[in-house]
Amino acid sequence: MERNIEKYLKVYKVLSEEDCIRTVKALQQKDEEFQIHQFYNVSEGTYHSYEHELSIAYSQIETKDTIMKEIWNTLKKYVEELNMKGWFVSWNGYSEVRFNRYHTDTQMKLHCDHIHSMFDGNRKGIPTLSILGSLNNDYKGGELIFWNGKVVELKAGEIMIFPSNFLYPHEVKLVTEGTRYSYVSWAW
Repeated sequence: MERNIEKYLKVYKVLSEEDCIRTVKALQQKDEEFQIHQFYNVSEGTYHSYEHELSIAYSQIETKDTIMKEIWNTLKKYVEELNMKGWFVSWNGYSEVRFNRYHTDTQMKLHCDHIHSMFDGNRKGIPTLSILGSLNNDYKGGELIFWNGKVVELKAGEIMIFPSNFLYPHEVKLVTEGTRYSYVSWAW
């Protein structure tokens, strides 16, 4: 098994340019569904947002099924490429896609993916893998940063998979121009 934690952060090309364009256009039509993102504070049992926080939505759009199918296929590929097939059989599924929208002057603070909200009583477990997809390139800023300095460039149509734990702290820097669209899901 690989001991270098960067080897578990993998990027794959999964969506066509046309699918990305259609998805962004559909999300632009769902503006009213986007809400300010909130982090869960375990010690207080409350949700809160930071200044300049991104917006999120669980919009139902035409390309969502395609995205969900590509996540499934890529999760299988990730497990096979890392030689985990045969022993990493404990994942039970993955969450519905959540869309992220970063307007100019918005960001996501440094965090790790301990996703409290995905366990609603029906799903049991912990998030084991994070899936992050990019939908456009026509913005400035918004760099995806791991480990307080490693920039991971994620182009439109690509997804990245990495473990959902404290070893993978990440953030999205302030978008300085345009709007950045992405999506996330978590395998548990």
